[in-house]
Amino acid sequence: MKNDFRLQYPLWMMGFIVVLGLFAYGISSPVVEITGTELEQSVMVSVSGEKGFFTLGSIMLYLVMLLIFFLQLRKHNREKPGQKISPFSIRPPEYLEQDEGMTYITRKASQKVYTFITWGLPALAAFAMLFSISKLLIIWGILFIALGQYWIYYREIRKHFKEETE
Repeated sequence: MKNDFRLQYPLWMMGFIVVLGLFAYGISSPVVEITGTELEQSVMVSVSGEKGFFTLGSIMLYLVMLLIFFLQLRKHNREKPGQKISPFSIRPPEYLEQDEGMTYITRKASQKVYTFITWGLPALAAFAMLFSISKLLIIWGILFIALGQYWIYYREIRKHFKEETE
C-alpha cells in the first residue's frame, strides 16, 4: 500500500497548490494596457523582472509536474486495473473504499478535513473583511486552506497505512 498512487495523490495536489501560489505571486501586479479603436480593442498584460521569473517559472514547473503526474496516473491504472483513477472524475480519488476498514479511515480523515474547512473558510472571510488586505493575500489564504485540507487528509491516511505495515 505504501506505493499506492492514491496515497501519493494528496502530495501531488499539495505540490500543484504551492506552484499555483508562486504563479499568483508572479501575476499579482501586472501592468495592464487597454487600447481600443472603433474597429478593434486589445489588452496587453506584461509582467517583468522578478515577478516575470515567478510567472514563467511556475508555468513551466506546473506543466512538468502535470506531465509526470499523468505518467504516474497511467502507470497506476495499468498496474492496478481494479483500482483505476480517472483524472476527470468528480469524486476525489483519495476515497479509499476497498473494504469497511478503508471506508472508516476515509470517513474519519474526511471528517477532520471538513472540520478544518468549516473553521478555516469563515475565519479567512472574517479576516479579509476586517482588515484591508490585498487580493494576493486572500488568494494565498484560500490556497493555504486547500493545502491544509490535503495535509490533514494525507497525515490521517498515512497514519493508518503505517499501522497496517507494522
